[in-house]
Amino acid sequence: MNKGIIIIAWLVLLTSCQLIARTHTSTQQNYQATYQPLLDKLVSEHIPGAVLYIESEQGLFLGSAGYKDLQQKQPMTTDIVIPNGSAGKKLTALLVAMLAQQRLLDLDAPISRYLDKKLLGQIHHSENMTLRQLLNHTSGIVEYNDVGDYAFFKAQYAKQNEVTTDEFPLSFALNQDAEFKPTEGFSYSNTGYALTGVILENVLKAHPASAIRSQILQPLGMTSSYSKGVEDHQPALASGFFINDEEPDFPIPMNTWVDMKQIIGTTATSDAPLASSVIDMANLLRAIVRNNKVISDWVRNQMIGEQYLVASSGPRFYSASKFRYGLGVWVEEIAGKKFYHHGGTEFGYYTQNIYIPDGDVSITAFVNCGVNSRCESAFQDFTFAVVDSFLQIR
Repeated sequence: MNKGIIIIAWLVLLTSCQLIARTHTSTQQNYQATYQPLLDKLVSEHIPGAVLYIESEQGLFLGSAGYKDLQQKQPMTTDIVIPNGSAGKKLTALLVAMLAQQRLLDLDAPISRYLDKKLLGQIHHSENMTLRQLLNHTSGIVEYNDVGDYAFFKAQYAKQNEVTTDEFPLSFALNQDAEFKPTEGFSYSNTGYALTGVILENVLKAHPASAIRSQILQPLGMTSSYSKGVEDHQPALASGFFINDEEPDFPIPMNTWVDMKQIIGTTATSDAPLASSVIDMANLLRAIVRNNKVISDWVRNQMIGEQYLVASSGPRFYSASKFRYGLGVWVEEIAGKKFYHHGGTEFGYYTQNIYIPDGDVSITAFVNCGVNSRCESAFQDFTFAVVDSFLQIR
């Protein structure tokens, strides 16, 4: 080959690489200029601190604002690990789908295959329930948080120095009327995931945490994630703050910020199993949606395949969207654009976790407050602004 042609080709390649680098740097600067002010504005007397992670084909943003400790006024850092609440449901659902592929479970078999008659007799319509229905919220099983007057939280608060597993929240839903017969409706229920956790423990002969670590966390390189309560909290769990400014009869005093780390950190349940960083959470949802070597196409299809999605209600981003639920993941579609998400609240914590295939966009955000209307409303508005900056539907 002529040396002149080689030199020209090399110069063209070099110029292209420089152009890509300049474009990437420009996008990084635009992300910083766009999202850091939004993050700074989010912090208020109702939201102590926040973290935002965005990664796309065009660039990356990782920022924080406010405080991670209210007493010592320590600045928020981007590497914090928090309990992710219901955003962790995708982890439980993913493990179940993986075990189903390994023929250790059957998503569509009656749950009576995995549970004893005594327990089944305390769950209405259990003879017709399947694991898939428990995971996609069509089983009709009652929500344990709705039983009694804050009965579950009061009991959880009293047990804050003990590790509680799935049988604990499940006990509040036993012998309660069902919302409907299986498949006759959709009703979001943490109880379905707690019951799934009991099934997993029966099948695995151990808490699901070890299988989650070996089959999901380690293969995906989620080094800042763990099953809270039953695994070492390394990195340490960040503080999360709750203020009771609405309910005089609640077990926590009125108008006092309380660090909920100890209470939430001892709950090892399958409806909210995970503590994670923003980057790990983003990588988990992305791995569920996009092809990779850890999660098979069969598992992915069970979780978010079109034929398995059910009509849903819940925290959609756009009121006019087509809104459906798979296994641990919401699938929202509007104006021909599809995206995936599942947030999660705990007392003192709130996670939003979104993935948009168009542009390979991951968005994960944390605030260290939760189960408070002022905190949650502002955080939802913030997250919507970030999502819409990519989808541009509004």
